[in-house]
Amino acid sequence: MGSVFEAEMIVSMARGIVDDMQAGLFRSGYSSIIRESHDASCAVLLSDGSLAAQKVVLPIHIGAFPAVIAGVLARYPIDEIRDGDVFLSNSPWEGGSPHSPDFAVAVPVFCDDRLVAFAASIAHKSDIGGAAPGSCPATARDTFFEGLHIPPVKLLSSGNENKEAFALLRGNSRAPELVIGDLEGQIGVCSLGSDRMRHLFDRFGVDLTLFAFDHYRRETQRRIEQRLEELNDFEGTAERFIDHDGIDLETPKGIRVRVTKTGKSITFDFSDSDPQGTGPVNVRPHLVKAACSYVMIAITGIDTPVNQGVFDCFNLETREGTVVDPYFPAPVNTYNPALHAIIESIFAAFGDSAPQFARADGGGGRAMTLAHLIDRKTLIQYELFAGGVGAMQGYDGETGCHCNQTNGKVTSIEMLETEFPIRAEEFKVLKNSGGEGKFRGGCGFVRTYRILNGVTSVTLRSSKHGIHPLGVNGGGDARGGFCDVEVSGTTTRLASMQSGVILKPGDRLSLGTPGGGGYGSG
Repeated sequence: MGSVFEAEMIVSMARGIVDDMQAGLFRSGYSSIIRESHDASCAVLLSDGSLAAQKVVLPIHIGAFPAVIAGVLARYPIDEIRDGDVFLSNSPWEGGSPHSPDFAVAVPVFCDDRLVAFAASIAHKSDIGGAAPGSCPATARDTFFEGLHIPPVKLLSSGNENKEAFALLRGNSRAPELVIGDLEGQIGVCSLGSDRMRHLFDRFGVDLTLFAFDHYRRETQRRIEQRLEELNDFEGTAERFIDHDGIDLETPKGIRVRVTKTGKSITFDFSDSDPQGTGPVNVRPHLVKAACSYVMIAITGIDTPVNQGVFDCFNLETREGTVVDPYFPAPVNTYNPALHAIIESIFAAFGDSAPQFARADGGGGRAMTLAHLIDRKTLIQYELFAGGVGAMQGYDGETGCHCNQTNGKVTSIEMLETEFPIRAEEFKVLKNSGGEGKFRGGCGFVRTYRILNGVTSVTLRSSKHGIHPLGVNGGGDARGGFCDVEVSGTTTRLASMQSGVILKPGDRLSLGTPGGGGYGSG
């Protein structure tokens, strides 16, 4: 049995290892997706797949990492896992990836010939085939529209490269240099993380190191349960809607939650949510779990240690065949609007029972892919666009800032104009797009690009164009988003989810993001 001081020291060192992995991954990124947008996370997990430490760049990966290791362990018994192995998966169904472009890499950690942990990373890839460049077709009708699907496999076996696996990956991408370059960066930082974690276990011993992680798991649980006990018991319901599923553009998809809080126990029940979408707005349950974890951390405090203890503090209920628990092979590439709806419905359910935690809806999240075909080569311009943040008690929402589980970076214009055949003609705040109220919602922004060369295919995966972000406790609603394209002098407004739009030199695209809702009557 170790001391609290020893546990603090060990866990702090593990967090430092993850921080170094994360920094290395961003710096080694071949694609702008990783080095500019920061669509990647790193973590350390124990041998049973429980989360030990994570650098929370993208909160959704809190739920993804344990599912990744669960997939590895389901396919490979522990006695088949060797020092020097490197595992890869991208399947949302047989692993934990949010959608197929997210490659998960895991490297085992051994101490005294015993498997004790994994060092892992998840990072978005530029293109892995499928029906649209970027592998996220807004009109996907099943998971096979979304590119190559990889169950957990060994990329390296006892340090020996699986050349056939790398050849298969290269042969299924429109941008193989970017995909393999980013993947090798993941392998490098996970191998570094594995080596440093082995030194940590060697230095302090397996028993003491595992005690430290267990201590902080219980400490996380204690902090969250303490916060829950400070709240009055309540039962609240709320619902939020996604514009549409990408196929049926006239029918919103509803996500409904019943939150029941009793003592230090809380249950999130999403069983009454709408049936799964024909299009790709569905989300797998391990990401619903991540969304609930985000809420638990948000109401407890930013200093809450992020580990498996977060999952120990709540109960989650879903129903198969719904948008939050779809049947295979439902498409899932545009899961992000559903996660925003999940989180915002939970906060709305707090309502009058816990007004200090109620907050208005934010501008949601969106991704846009511009695939530029020039001289038979495809350049993938992939960006994450922020909107306004919803207001809450004592807080005006931020302008042009990612919110909820979305935490990437807005890509710089200078980088875009250097690497891609576009010119940015406009980048400004959409004034008064946030909701009015005692506390105002943040504003969205607009960016306008002109195409300079080649043939460009557009895929937009957005939300809150038709259904605007709601205010709370008397606050006003925010303005919604929009996307306009000007082709040969004629302007057309796109749906919030659309693929296959073709632009040529001289054509323009303008994407405006929603604001955040207001809080309280002004």
